[in-house]
Amino acid sequence: MAVAALGLSTSPGQFAFGAFGLFIEPLEQEFGWSRADMSLALTLFTLCLAITLPFIGRLVDRYGSRRVLTPSMLFLGLALCFLGWRLESLMVLFTLYVLIGVLGAGANSPPYMRTVSAWFDRKRGLAIGVAMAGAGLGYAYVPPMVRYINDAYGWRFSFLALGAIIILVATPLVGLYLKDSPRPVMDAGHDTGGIAARYTGDSWTQAISRSVFWLLIVVFALLSFSLYGMLAHFKPLLTGMGIPSAEAGWITGMVGIAVMVSRVVIGFLIDRIFAPRVALVVFLLSAAGMYVLSTGDAPGFAIPAALLLGLSMGAEIDLLAYLAGRYFGLKSFAVIYGLLFSAFLVGTALGPWAYGAAYDANGSYSLILLAGAGCCGLAAIVTGLLPRWNDEKGATS
Repeated sequence: MAVAALGLSTSPGQFAFGAFGLFIEPLEQEFGWSRADMSLALTLFTLCLAITLPFIGRLVDRYGSRRVLTPSMLFLGLALCFLGWRLESLMVLFTLYVLIGVLGAGANSPPYMRTVSAWFDRKRGLAIGVAMAGAGLGYAYVPPMVRYINDAYGWRFSFLALGAIIILVATPLVGLYLKDSPRPVMDAGHDTGGIAARYTGDSWTQAISRSVFWLLIVVFALLSFSLYGMLAHFKPLLTGMGIPSAEAGWITGMVGIAVMVSRVVIGFLIDRIFAPRVALVVFLLSAAGMYVLSTGDAPGFAIPAALLLGLSMGAEIDLLAYLAGRYFGLKSFAVIYGLLFSAFLVGTALGPWAYGAAYDANGSYSLILLAGAGCCGLAAIVTGLLPRWNDEKGATS
């Protein structure tokens, strides 16, 4: 789990997407690009991920996580270094983010979640939470690190530093120490933990024929649109409220700390309480927080807003992996997870552009924050409609 957590802290979600908001203002000042135009890079990136991830899932189910992760991580690191070296136009930005979305897709969470779900059953929620806390760790250390490098050496060195961390630290550790699954134990005839039973469940064609699959699609698309759209613009949103840039940087970093803590706590809770009930409460809290921020005059609410944003982000990916395994089993886990994650990424693709376009049109984020609050509220309602997996055909208990 430790290697998975470290690898997840350097995934495209943290280093390419999550860090992007810290480059908006420097790139705007240097090149004069609009926020909507720059945010289009994230839209293209996430749409490419949405298309690519189901195919990545097929590769992971067939060849194992490590063989998919290591080349994808190397490409991600090289692409970030190239951005620091040669970024001069929007076309370069768009091209590199498209390539990261295609060739770096394997460095996202599906391979890690396939591995963790294979190793753990009874305490799977906690195991997923601990591993995914690494993603929160990335959201915690990236903003202050990038802000410091931006201020001290310039934004180009920030891109180079992000790429170097992936190439020199994360990729060697994942390549050497990530163990794909406990299948060797099963194959050797020592299956004392019921490992073979974990590899049953639905095929991906069976999964998409069930209503629960489409309910999950709706929930995670709505959440990703509202939460990740807000995340991409969170720092400029805070500075627009009159919060100094340095303070806004460390408040943005608090999102990562909240994600890290939330994922462990949420993972612990969903092993003991029906997971959709936990999710419903969390999503309603986020809707309330976004509504307060939409007033545009709530700088005193910035820290609670960061914590609520991190709380929901910590819950959503944990739940995506956990519910995929519980409702559909592990037989075709990586493909099914990839399909669900693709829906999540469609929302993620549209969110940053929509927030940027709303700001460019209105000079504030108020209206789009109201829309985001509505999306979180609707996701909470749909979550309440999810059935118990013990009543679902093909689910594992």
